[in-house]
Amino acid sequence: MRGSWAIAACAPLLAAVLAGEAQAGAWTQKRGDGILLTGYSTHWLVAPGGTQLRKSEVSFYAEYGLLDRVTLVGRLALQSLSETRAAPDDVSDSAFRSALIAIGGTEAGLRFKLLDAGPWAFSTQLSRTFESGGENRNNQRFGTGGGDVEVRLLAGRGFGRDSFFDVQIARRSLAERGGEEWRLDTAVGVPVSLRWRVMAETFSLSAGSRPGIPAYSGHRTQISAIYDAPAGFSISAGILGTLQTENSARETAALVRLWRRF
Repeated sequence: MRGSWAIAACAPLLAAVLAGEAQAGAWTQKRGDGILLTGYSTHWLVAPGGTQLRKSEVSFYAEYGLLDRVTLVGRLALQSLSETRAAPDDVSDSAFRSALIAIGGTEAGLRFKLLDAGPWAFSTQLSRTFESGGENRNNQRFGTGGGDVEVRLLAGRGFGRDSFFDVQIARRSLAERGGEEWRLDTAVGVPVSLRWRVMAETFSLSAGSRPGIPAYSGHRTQISAIYDAPAGFSISAGILGTLQTENSARETAALVRLWRRF
């Protein structure tokens, strides 16, 4: 499946708190081809203890075909973060508010095509996160994380005129104190007119307990509308919400993106 939904299938996304930004679809880029997604999003999160997080970020996600079967992927974001912490907790006996502007959600990796048979595509992806001063990891404080390694399996199928379905499962090994996260992401997209498309996505996350951190899980969904402009780029707008969560923040977000091939 190439064409318009080869762009749209660049989601599903970084899950949980980092959900809403493109991760990668099952389709690889051709050698020398690439895509850049520039996005702006605003997120409202409430942790189980009442702590509130407001995040606004400008993000950049890119894919580039090193070979027909190997695609380089990468992502980073400039984040504005504000936290109103409920009290008491393990940091302070009184409520407080903090804010910062930092780079966060930075990672890079390689996606390898396993099979491309007619409407079906299968691939695997290996990626690593990098330490930065912003939000890098679920259920962790600002500046925590970096060095996490993820292995992801991806499968996608095209249907009819530019419709598609994509499903991904991933295991992320957490650095420092160890542990792992399991992720399941899905996406389905359908055209509603010549230039308009809609896409529905789900993001599920589950992690076992480890020293100082209880087990946590979360399930989120996102709905987006995409307009394919005559000039050759696409614009999307979407909303994200939490379906269920355990020991992790409930999130609501609004997102806009500019999709451009190069």
